[in-house]
Amino acid sequence: MLDLTSILQAGVAARAWPCAAAAVVSPRQPSRIFLAGSHTYCGDKQLRESDWFDLASLSKVLVTTTLVAQLCEQGTLSLNTTLAEIFPEFTLGLQAAWRQEVTIRHLLAHCSGLPAGYPFHQLSPDRRQDFRQILLSLPLTAAPGQVECYSDLGMMILGEVVVTLLGQNLDSLARQQIFSPLGLHDGIGYCPALQQRSSCVPTELCADSGQPWQGMVHDENARWLGGIAGHAGLFANITTLARLVQALFPSNSKLLPEDMLRLFTRPAGIIPASSRCLGWDSPSRNSSAGEHISPQGYGHTGFTGTCIWIDPEKELAVILLSNAVHPCREDKRHAYPEFLRQVCNAVFAGSDK
Repeated sequence: MLDLTSILQAGVAARAWPCAAAAVVSPRQPSRIFLAGSHTYCGDKQLRESDWFDLASLSKVLVTTTLVAQLCEQGTLSLNTTLAEIFPEFTLGLQAAWRQEVTIRHLLAHCSGLPAGYPFHQLSPDRRQDFRQILLSLPLTAAPGQVECYSDLGMMILGEVVVTLLGQNLDSLARQQIFSPLGLHDGIGYCPALQQRSSCVPTELCADSGQPWQGMVHDENARWLGGIAGHAGLFANITTLARLVQALFPSNSKLLPEDMLRLFTRPAGIIPASSRCLGWDSPSRNSSAGEHISPQGYGHTGFTGTCIWIDPEKELAVILLSNAVHPCREDKRHAYPEFLRQVCNAVFAGSDK
């Protein structure tokens, strides 16, 4: 029987991560959970199954993309809806010809022409009230549909679209429309409560205090926004996340109709040879998904050291949660990518026919 514990422990020894949790998930069977390491390399607090990880960009697909897909299914939104139809101010000023062509589809597929990011966190906190205005006025670097650029900004805008159309913040919407329908009433959410933070796995050391971010989102822009954003902010433990992932198989889809889920999890086909789906990603050369996932697979990664890959053909998924950015984000560049691929290969190779 597959046992990922040795790979996770080897990752600790190689300093790929201080701790890691993995889950092997099937649509209708109990998930298998594996743990290794301690919250920090000091070994002072061993990882538990109930401990929360900062999911980073997994927030993009688990919450923002799912909510957008639900709006599309309801007919409230279309993939061809232009951003200008929701926010007319988006087309004001220069680049109006480009900007009036940007659609929901472009934003999901990371080819809207928006740059990768913008340092909102360098602005003073009192500028938060101007966040949407600043976000919608940032210049494009290319015409929509011409260049792929993985963009936090696009997902931030999609978060604002959802909030505007539904009239609630992402935290409330995620609980009402994603977590609660699956019976996930704890173990996942934004902004962990103060009493929960000691159970959160620490991420990078703060340059000012020398203490790690723990229970506060690692992403600077999401932190500046108060911990809830379209591109980052979600926390979860491995067991709860595995239950959520079970609902993201087409054969067991509980959040979206099967045809809508398949639409969002296949390559968007806008940029030639791009692996980008609608919100999600698909396997590509040297992908973190490894060599054994089916071409129909889909997944996403998170900067803190998190990953989900789902193979609908094999009816198998792998989740890896780690704090690979502790104590410093540069540490993630060394052993982490190889050990992530080892985990994915071990899971998906075991089901090769």
